[in-house]
Amino acid sequence: MAASTYSVTLHHLSPDATAAGLAFPDEQLQAVAANQLRDLLQALAVVASRLTIYEPSTPEIRVKTEREIFVIRTRYRRLCFVGWETILRGEEHSVAFIMATITGTLEAAKVTPKVIERYVPTPSTPSAAAMPGGFPRWTKIAVLSTLIVGFNGFTAWMLLRPPPSVVPKHELVSESESRALLQRLSGEFETGATEGQRHLVIMPDGVLHLAKYGPQRALREERTKTARGAIVNGRTVLVLPDGVLDVKDNDTVVLYGSTYRRRGS
Repeated sequence: MAASTYSVTLHHLSPDATAAGLAFPDEQLQAVAANQLRDLLQALAVVASRLTIYEPSTPEIRVKTEREIFVIRTRYRRLCFVGWETILRGEEHSVAFIMATITGTLEAAKVTPKVIERYVPTPSTPSAAAMPGGFPRWTKIAVLSTLIVGFNGFTAWMLLRPPPSVVPKHELVSESESRALLQRLSGEFETGATEGQRHLVIMPDGVLHLAKYGPQRALREERTKTARGAIVNGRTVLVLPDGVLDVKDNDTVVLYGSTYRRRGS
């Protein structure tokens, strides 16, 4: 049975999660009830809707249960349930889905009813026990029970297994080396200056702001990501949650297959 209270850590957030900023230290909340946790997540969702690519803080909520630790961040002005991106396949990371997963009610709500509906038979013929040469009733019940348990287990495994990683095998560098790399690369980059080209801002604290140029260089499709220095195949790069930023030199980087050059270089 899921715990009735949770240990919650607020990062770059006010104690009630209604404001974000670097000035807010990590806040440790003990014995948080489910309804309080839902209020914190809803407040974070409102904060996420107001964030811009120039916001230096990286607000997140970490929830510790008896089973594991869950992390909820902001991405594309919405909530991002870290580790569940592949399972959701582009669907919204809603507060309801996050709460159902943390409280342990996701499997009961989404898996069990479908399996029972699919495999509970509706009798339409006389009982096998009354038919000469038929299988005994207990044999059919045993086989049916085995099938239900097997499909339940397989479906639960498919839902709960860790999503495959899109980041190549890497080794993180030390914090000081990572800070030095980010400091060296910090600034504005772009793939070009016309409409449809990409814009990238690398912050010294490891926050990356991505956008696309619209008319008159207006920024569109703003996104925020975090990066950390690492070694991939002997090269020093920045590792993102969903990819790698390849460093060609101080003024040239490659991200998601696009080459960015420092503005003004």
